[in-house]
Amino acid sequence: MPNLDSKDTAKLSKNVLFTVEDTTVPEPKSPTPDLQADRRDLRLQVSRFVYNQPRFDEAYGLCEPGPPLTPWENLKRMAKKSYRRKSAKMKCSPRSTYRSLVHWFPILDWLPKYEWRKNAVSDIATGITIGFLNTPQGVAYAILGMAPAVTGLYVSFFPLLVYIVMATSRQCSLGTDSITSMMTSKIVHQFALKPTGNSANDSALLPGLPYTAVEWSQVQVGTAVALMVGLWQLAFGLLGAGGLVVYFSDQLVQGFTCGAAVHVFSSQLKSVFGVKGMLDHFGVLKVIRTWINFFQVIKTTHIPTMITAFIAIIFLVVVKFGLNTSRRVIRVIRVPLPAELFVVIFGTLISAQVGLEANYGVSIIKRIPNGFPTPSTPTFAHMYNTTNPEDGFPTSLLSDTFAIAVVSLCLSITLALLFANQHGYAIDPNQEFKAQGLSKIFGSFFHCFPSSVSVARTAVQNDVGGRTQMVSVVQCAIVAVVIGALGQYMEPLPRACLGAIVMVSVLKLLFQIVQLVRLWHLSLVDWSIFVAVFLGVVILDVDIGLAVGVGWAIATVMLRLQKPKVGPLGRLPGTDIYRRTDVYLTAGEIPGVKIVRVDSPIYFANASYVKSRLYAWADLNNLITRWKETHKVDPTDNDSLKKEDFAYANNIAMDDDDEDEYPEGIVASLEPSVAQRRQSLLSSLSASLGTTRRNSVQAINMEDLSSQPRSYMSQGGLLKAEEEEEIPIKHLIIDCSEICFVDVTGVGFLKKTQSECAAIEVELLLACTNKPVRDMLALCGAVDYIQPHQYFVTLHDAVLYALKVQKQPNRYTASHKVNGLE
Repeated sequence: MPNLDSKDTAKLSKNVLFTVEDTTVPEPKSPTPDLQADRRDLRLQVSRFVYNQPRFDEAYGLCEPGPPLTPWENLKRMAKKSYRRKSAKMKCSPRSTYRSLVHWFPILDWLPKYEWRKNAVSDIATGITIGFLNTPQGVAYAILGMAPAVTGLYVSFFPLLVYIVMATSRQCSLGTDSITSMMTSKIVHQFALKPTGNSANDSALLPGLPYTAVEWSQVQVGTAVALMVGLWQLAFGLLGAGGLVVYFSDQLVQGFTCGAAVHVFSSQLKSVFGVKGMLDHFGVLKVIRTWINFFQVIKTTHIPTMITAFIAIIFLVVVKFGLNTSRRVIRVIRVPLPAELFVVIFGTLISAQVGLEANYGVSIIKRIPNGFPTPSTPTFAHMYNTTNPEDGFPTSLLSDTFAIAVVSLCLSITLALLFANQHGYAIDPNQEFKAQGLSKIFGSFFHCFPSSVSVARTAVQNDVGGRTQMVSVVQCAIVAVVIGALGQYMEPLPRACLGAIVMVSVLKLLFQIVQLVRLWHLSLVDWSIFVAVFLGVVILDVDIGLAVGVGWAIATVMLRLQKPKVGPLGRLPGTDIYRRTDVYLTAGEIPGVKIVRVDSPIYFANASYVKSRLYAWADLNNLITRWKETHKVDPTDNDSLKKEDFAYANNIAMDDDDEDEYPEGIVASLEPSVAQRRQSLLSSLSASLGTTRRNSVQAINMEDLSSQPRSYMSQGGLLKAEEEEEIPIKHLIIDCSEICFVDVTGVGFLKKTQSECAAIEVELLLACTNKPVRDMLALCGAVDYIQPHQYFVTLHDAVLYALKVQKQPNRYTASHKVNGLE
């Protein structure tokens, strides 16, 4: 806060008097155990004017005192600010050029500052671990994505070269991922060639390529999918769609990944059990049809294949969930054991020595070519319907690739935010979108299907101690060695081992189902989001389930805003603090004044409900009924209350089903124990306030509540309580502190409320309104209904104004006529 000189102080003194007094005992010089208790006795006395909004704006200088801007004027102003900001960044200077390069390529910022002594050892050790982990997972996830095994190694290398340069996350491990591979397999199965059943033709390599005709069609479809997914993600980043990640809550991501893990786990039944006649299912009810088909052909289980897979599963579970999670073991070995690498090594050696394929009929990989692929342009030839060329490009491909792009970004940004928060740095979601998009586009020219951030590898990279993307550099070096020289040695590896690796890798995701028990006791709304997305993914499909989950998550917010909390407020004795009378026992209502707070924005979906609750709490319905009986006139017949002035939603009858509702005479309805507790609190408060009361400005100083009934309290001598005489309601104050915005329907509701309050001689006051709300009211013509002096800065200002009006009715106008309405 800037210091004020004597001139500034003199200028402010003309508008406001603000004094603070500390009425506590002197604080001890040194901390003592009783210091906290002493601080609870601090008291504050303030003397200032009662401010309505216009007087407050004039006294303290409103930044934009003119009329509110229209929506188009706001857009123009925002566009000008954005243009000036971008123009300043795009100036042709070395500094701005370097800043732009660093923004697009963050490696230019962190690599020169890399702390080799501090981070090099841990990053190199982590990179070796992730490289050994990524190699078997890449092969396994390639087969899951219905692509040649070697393309999984390509995906673990080429996209990562771009991601290292452009990523802002330091822990995310890009490469193959089970969920992305599974979603890609749906498109590959739809458009790629199918085996003819002739082993000679199906196994024949194409001239100049290390693939068969079927495998080459799978590669072409996979690269086309990678290109389109990359274009989607690049567009998201350029359009600044990073803010949309806020709609992916933790429960949504957990439910989605858990449901997707069910799909991945189910897809490996054929590889693990070696059953014959099991079909590949896609679309709605995929999981259910897969399990039904599995149990139909379970009698054809190939025992050697099942035994091989079960041995691998048991070994992986013992190492990953036993040894690697033991602090005692980790303290000795320092880094987690690469269980998947051991399965690949021993599975390959045993298969080659025993001859699992020749002697026992166990399916193996058979062919992994050495060397890097020749770059080729992605083609969409397989996407067109050759039998009906007039059908053109399939539109389903756009929706399928869009779903993969969204799911991939959802997982990666969630992980990036999680570990960025854990390590204390910031990420740029839009830059992550661009980094992943360009990495997929680059990889599509090197036989890569869509890459993604892996949940398992990222968690391992963080646990082992990876601190920067230098880990990915070491990982790329290891994968490059495997691609260049060691790939052919993995050819005898049984596919059952790869299926076991995939199954075990998603077990942690499956175990997220236990979160439902915890959420059941914490929040039923979050529990329902988890259940909705989980069941949607499992029963329907991955992309449809994600849409269902996002839709339901947004619907829960709308449902909660549709019936917000609306309740009466009362003053806490001896303070200017107002709280719900059904929450605090000592909160007392003001005689002749009704204060109601709305805990949400007022818009088209909740305007009718807010109106019904507000009218019920303020007893306006009874007052309006009495006014009609007395005047024999329907207020809606007046010209000022034409239907077009208000929204239709304001005339909807709502059920009176608020759980917070309690009948009139709440004090009498309280349980004896609660009433006694309230009386005890009032007595103690009255005693404490009485011993510390000091003389002050009468209009602002507040007296204690004493032992008056809940509905009445003395207010600085402005109005004394009369226990036997009921004071009619003359003022209705709406606490707008929780109303962050109103729409046209909400403004119509406030207009109608003001008109009806004026008709029954009740003055409406709005307290704690923010500037966007006041601007919207002004744009919608509410100034013809609600006058500027009816806006107050705080609730207490509005209350003191109302009490002053009731105390001196001849000096102040108690009710304001609107458009001649009497």
